Amino acid sequence: MFAACCVPARAPSGGGGVSQEPPDDAEVQVVSGIVAGSRRYRSVDPAVVRRVASEELPRARNREDAVKRVKRRLHQAVGAYRATGAAGAGGLARDLDRLRTARERDPDARLGDELRAACRDLLARHASTRERLPFLDRLYAGVWDAVGGVPASLLDLGCGLAPLSLPWMGLEASAHYHAIDADIGAIGLVDAFLSIVGQAHAAEVRDLAAPIGPQAAQPADVALLLKLVPILDRQDPSAAQRLVQGLAVRHVVASFPVRSLGGHARGMEATYRRRVEALVSALGPRVRVQTETSVPNELVVVLTLG
Repeated sequence: MFAACCVPARAPSGGGGVSQEPPDDAEVQVVSGIVAGSRRYRSVDPAVVRRVASEELPRARNREDAVKRVKRRLHQAVGAYRATGAAGAGGLARDLDRLRTARERDPDARLGDELRAACRDLLARHASTRERLPFLDRLYAGVWDAVGGVPASLLDLGCGLAPLSLPWMGLEASAHYHAIDADIGAIGLVDAFLSIVGQAHAAEVRDLAAPIGPQAAQPADVALLLKLVPILDRQDPSAAQRLVQGLAVRHVVASFPVRSLGGHARGMEATYRRRVEALVSALGPRVRVQTETSVPNELVVVLTLG
């Protein structure tokens, strides 16, 4: 997943001699294969691994250094913040069995107490969603109030496991939920979960920091970029603006962590408030209204677009 980044953004790693020559495609493939073969990153979208490898190879002294650089970049974007606990096909199967069982135990309620408890446990695995658990009702109620009501279509970018917050969202089953992330495992779980609960949806693996294709412009009432902007900033300082400019939505909900994974503030709220100002300035007149609906540990800003 392009999960929540909980430290201020900085430019991609540098240092050493930087070659002006484009990397050799064969070497990009070799480095990508080495990284993707590691247990920690085998679930990351191969397109992300290839892109980062092509960016880091010109900076690297040799192949070993390139592999280290790519892993460092991926760790910043996904590795340190992804779900813990069950992993791989066996773990996914166990998670799905639990969700199905919870749904079957409460057949009269699409999102009943059993399912809510199962979702809460799975959300607790992920650094980003774990710190949000005490405030889920408040978070989504505040966001829907800011956008004028519960949306009929939702685009969740860099979603991770956040769609498992559905029991707290208040969406109708007919509301189309489009979940996108670079973590193949997370998207697999999210896709199956939304099917289990009968939610109209699409689930897609995509590199959100890459140049935008036409598929990014699928219309939706609201786009969620929950803690995504810092992750994009670490890969390409222009990626967040490019992504938002390409969206066909009425409202963009962007959030930022105000504490590190260790619980320290480190001036993060002030840093990310400045980042919001910069993003709004870059988007220019397209931003008609800016509203804040923050919760503890998370700065939440709603941008209404024209």
